[in-house]
Amino acid sequence: MSRILAIDYGEKRMGLALSDEEQKFAFEFEIWSPEQIFEDLPNLIKEKDVSKIVLGNPLNMSGEATKKTEEVMEFKKKLEALCGLEIELADERLSSKMAENISGHHKNIDSLAAQIFLQNYLNKQTN
Repeated sequence: MSRILAIDYGEKRMGLALSDEEQKFAFEFEIWSPEQIFEDLPNLIKEKDVSKIVLGNPLNMSGEATKKTEEVMEFKKKLEALCGLEIELADERLSSKMAENISGHHKNIDSLAAQIFLQNYLNKQTN
């Protein structure tokens, strides 16, 4: 089986997380700049055998779109053009807050947030 890559979108930093090959567990990966995403993502997809990307969908607590949601949708279109993979949106509500609580304002909060919403996504796929 292949891996799933999660991206926690940000204007300056993007947190990345990867699933294991069985797509059961999520692991923090790295934090990349938007420029690095567009330069290095195709290589990462090949190296890690990624078959799908899950992109955090920043909805408000009522489940409605926000201004940030529009940015994520534009980013999603660019990613699809870049890599040609299936890209799904995943609810990322509270993932950053959970990451802060876990890490205590650790510098890898973005990749930890990606790990959290990827694990939630994987759990839903197996249930």
